[in-house]
Amino acid sequence: MAVDAALAGLPAEINCPICLDGLRDAVTIECGHNFCRSCIQQSWADLQDRFPCPVCRHPCQERCLRSNTQLGRMVDMAKLLQITRDKKKQQEERRLCEKHNQALTLFCEEDLELLCPLCTQPPDHQGHQVRPMGEAASHHRQRLSNYIGPLKKQVADLQKSISIESKKPLELREKVQKQKQKLASEFEHLSQFMEREQEEVLSRLAEEEKDIQQKLIANTTAFSDHLSKLKGLEKEVAEKKHVTPDVKFLMDIKGVLHHCDHLKPPAVYWFQLRREECSLPPQCSALQKIIQRFREEVTLDPKTAHPNLLVSEDKKSVTFVRKKQRVRRNPKGFVVDPVVLGSEGFDCGRHYWEVQVDDKPEWAVGVCKDSLSKERKQPLLRQENRCWTIQLQDGDYVARGSVPVTLVLKEMPRGIGIYLDYELGQVSFYSLNDMSHIHSFWDTFSEVLKPYFYIGCDPKPLTVCALRD
Repeated sequence: MAVDAALAGLPAEINCPICLDGLRDAVTIECGHNFCRSCIQQSWADLQDRFPCPVCRHPCQERCLRSNTQLGRMVDMAKLLQITRDKKKQQEERRLCEKHNQALTLFCEEDLELLCPLCTQPPDHQGHQVRPMGEAASHHRQRLSNYIGPLKKQVADLQKSISIESKKPLELREKVQKQKQKLASEFEHLSQFMEREQEEVLSRLAEEEKDIQQKLIANTTAFSDHLSKLKGLEKEVAEKKHVTPDVKFLMDIKGVLHHCDHLKPPAVYWFQLRREECSLPPQCSALQKIIQRFREEVTLDPKTAHPNLLVSEDKKSVTFVRKKQRVRRNPKGFVVDPVVLGSEGFDCGRHYWEVQVDDKPEWAVGVCKDSLSKERKQPLLRQENRCWTIQLQDGDYVARGSVPVTLVLKEMPRGIGIYLDYELGQVSFYSLNDMSHIHSFWDTFSEVLKPYFYIGCDPKPLTVCALRD
């Protein structure tokens, strides 16, 4: 039995891993695996620098193919042993039918079973196609041979796929390196821009300081001159009062009184640095560059608007009106809350747009999942995990995402800038008053996002800023 098991496993050892047939003109490569010479040469035909082993993927440095004549002779001997074993097996396989104790010489094509002549009698295999065992074996060997070609093609395709996949890590490294270089260039440009901005701001601040210093010195000199005049007038008044005769005194009194009544001190010089010089938001310069690069022309989609919302003809402004609009009901239109979505959808990239809210007492702006319009009958409180917005309601500013966050703002924003980085999973909001940062959400996006606008029930309009604004 051990010999039979060894002989049964012999084909796997003498077959080429590529063509799955007996080794022909056997060669050994650098890693120690053996192949047909023609098979390994064909496998490496399109390669130039590295030649991976089809079995273990070991990268061979050169086309080093060593003929293995000893293995070739062993293959021939193994084939001879295999033929002898097959003949012996055929003899052993001439078994007898367990039911009739007759030689199994026939084959049923319907049941795919070996039969003896007595098995063909009714009723077991009545009407079945029965043919001699040799003819059936030849037929089915031919059927199996038809599988060899497609299997070889599948093997070749898989090897080609493996070759392609093995190159992807290098492609990934190259793409990552290019992306790093691009990002480094962008940040270097941004850094240089910020340095220039800083130099210009500090230069203007220094010039303003110099100008104010000169005015302060001139003002101090004016006060010194006025002090001298006051002291001279004080001495003159004292002399007139105590020493001057009455006639002379009364003749000069008019001039002295005029000097005393009309001698005015110079004005106090108050200075104040220009606001933009002393309170310039640190992110303002860089943010302006981002705005110019990623700003979008966002418009409102009337099909999604609540029936009480009136969208302007240019699709840039929306107002709540008491009388519902006579429009054809749309399956994407919101029916519970006064909401309208943007026409544009974003599923990648970076985008920026601005919304003017002025002094509206109630509003919300941001982004939402496009699927939100499919649940248009859900109230706002059930739209969490689908929206990323900031909202003004009952005098409080709230960032509404998966968890509401109350915001404390120094002043009421007249407009809101919205920045979306889809891949990074970032939604940020800025006050258009001074471009100061209000709040940022961080999440993972997997579907189309659309600009979101909650209008409230007051009659004041909400306006999406155009690119030219």
